[in-house]
Amino acid sequence: MICAAMILTACYKSNNDYNSGNGNSYTVTMKNSAFSPATLTVITGSKVTWMNNDSMIHTVTTTDGSINSGDIAVNSSYSKTFSAAGTFNYYDAHHPGMTGVLIVTGSSGGGGY
Repeated sequence: MICAAMILTACYKSNNDYNSGNGNSYTVTMKNSAFSPATLTVITGSKVTWMNNDSMIHTVTTTDGSINSGDIAVNSSYSKTFSAAGTFNYYDAHHPGMTGVLIVTGSSGGGGY
C-alpha cells in the first residue's frame, strides 16, 4: 500500500514542482521545441525564469509586446517578475508552434495591490 502511494506521488506534477524553492520563483524549461510546463499559474510578485535547455535559440514573445525576451541562447535564460495579474499567451518567434500560457493571479497575502 505504501509503495502505491509513493508511485502515485512520484507521478503527480503540480505547479510547485516548477518552483525553484526560492519563494515565488518559478522555472519554465524550453526543450524539444516545447515549453514545460506549457501552462503555469503563479501569484503576483512571482519571478518566472525561462531556461533554454534545447539545442537551438528560442524566445518568449507575446503578441501584445508585454513580454519580449529577444533571443535566448542555448543554456541561457530570461527572467521576468510579474507585478500585475493577467493571462499571458506566449510563443517562440523562431518556432511559432511552440506556445505557452502564464496565468498571474492576485496575491495570496491578503493585502491589495
